[in-house]
Amino acid sequence: MVIDCVQYRAANNRLFHFLKENSRSNIELQLIRFWARHPRAKLSLYTIACALDTAKINLREAIRSLIAKGILQEQQDGNGLITYSLTSDTQTQKYIEELANLDWNEIRILERQLEREAALA
Repeated sequence: MVIDCVQYRAANNRLFHFLKENSRSNIELQLIRFWARHPRAKLSLYTIACALDTAKINLREAIRSLIAKGILQEQQDGNGLITYSLTSDTQTQKYIEELANLDWNEIRILERQLEREAALA
């Protein structure tokens, strides 16, 4: 039982550092959490904005940032439609899967830790 608790904390510690490094804003964190719920989705900016109930203008910079960090990728089809999806990077996929497996309370704890870290910085 003790080993399981230690392994759980170590896994969450790695996930915390991943989120701390890659979600500099609340909207970036929302996008990462969104893709944890929809890991195979390829969606347009309009669709993402509707799903998150936010304006497209609020998402553009956050999406560009996550693309630059290698978390999201951008594809353009023959008609000019740009869609976004998770990168195929194995390590990123592992963190997203870990995040998807957390329950609501564990996510709230991580969010509070991130807020405390941001306040200290």
